[in-house]
Parts: sequence; structure tokens; C-alpha cells
Amino acid sequence: MSAQSLFSKKSIESQQPDTRTGLMEELNLPPGMIAFVRKNARNLQIGLISFVVLVLAWVFYDYYTELQENKGASLLASAMQTESLDERAWVLENVISDYSRTEAARWSKLELAHLDYQEGRFDAAVTKYEEVIARLSADNSLVPLARMNLAQIYEETAQYDQAIAQYILLKKSIGFGDEARLALGRIYTAKDQTAQARKEYEELLAGMEDEADPLLRSRVKALLISSGGENIIPASQPEENKK
Repeated sequence: MSAQSLFSKKSIESQQPDTRTGLMEELNLPPGMIAFVRKNARNLQIGLISFVVLVLAWVFYDYYTELQENKGASLLASAMQTESLDERAWVLENVISDYSRTEAARWSKLELAHLDYQEGRFDAAVTKYEEVIARLSADNSLVPLARMNLAQIYEETAQYDQAIAQYILLKKSIGFGDEARLALGRIYTAKDQTAQARKEYEELLAGMEDEADPLLRSRVKALLISSGGENIIPASQPEENKK
């Protein structure tokens, strides 16, 4: 078979420059970019498809997560409206099992702990409160709620050292500091550690704002006096009120 002639139709066409025009030419893209796109067209198509798939997956996941949150919240609300404690506990367990990754599931775990606490099942309540605290970040709003109830159980069962540890942590939580100091003063008094109790009452009284509840202020003053302290006035008050 004779070799293909240099002047054959296919040979001539292959040697002619590519003069085809397309969208990229119409957009006046640089020739180098046009050549790159055409050379890597397949890889670019695969990358584009992968990107679209990832975007769609993210949108679906976001929609699914929101749907789960809404369903879990609805079931939690239904549980809280149930008067029967046994039935309420059963519904809360369903929230935890069916919507385990939702905020409703975490609230359900906390509510189950509350039920155990109310029914006097202290050991079960302690376990649940500790699980709630362990699984959440320190800045989660559920943590101080669980910690407060945990501390109260320890106090009620005379486990004072454990209670003190929890109340000390609660002093750092916004909205729980006053109650934690009152509790610490109460526990230290029960342990005949009046100096520590007096310190907690003094810190609480000194840290009160001018608009603080006057009944609470009077209560703390009385507790301070009963612990052997003086009837001090917070430094933030006007000088004439100290006389």
C-alpha cells in the first residue's frame, strides 16, 4: 500500500490552522485561554460537574437539617404539653432517638434529667446532667442549666464537695452568679466554714448593681451578719448613703 500523499485532502486539512469560531472567540477571550480550555475541556467539565454536585448536596443537607430541627422541635413541644409524666418521658425518648443531632434532642435529654430529679431518682438525674454537660461546648446555654440542677442534687444529698465544685463553675456563668454565691454561702455555713461563707456573701453584696432587687440585698446583708460579717454597703453606692 502506498504511503499517504502529502497533498491528500486529509493531509492538507490537518496542516491548515483551526479557523473555527465559537463563544469564546465571540467573547474576545485571549487566545492562550481559549487554547487551554479546549485542551483541558474534559477535565474542566468533570470539575464543573463535581462543583454542581457539591452545591446541590450542601443545599439538600441544609434543607434536611432544617427539616429535622423543625420536626424535633414540634415533637418536643408536644411532649411538654403532655400531662402524664410517663407518656412525656416516652415522647422525649423518641425525640432523642429519632432526631439525635438536633437542639430538640439535647433539650429532651435535659428534660428527662429534670423528670428524674422531680421524681427523686437522683442517680439517674446526675448521669443525664453529666451527659448533657459532657456533650456540649462550655458556652452552650444548656450547660449552666444542667450544672445548676446537678449542683442542687449534690447539695440536697449532702455531697457538699461536689456541689461546691459545680457552684464555683456557675459563678462564671452570666445570670447564675448570684444564686451560685448564695448556695456556696449556704453550704459553707452547713460545713461550719463561716469565713468562706462570709466571703461569698461579701462578694455578692459588693457586686450588686444599684438597681438590684432590694429584697435580695436585704437577704444577703442578713446572711452576712449571721455569718459574723459587718453590714457593709457596696462601694458603688453614693458616699452619703454610707453614713
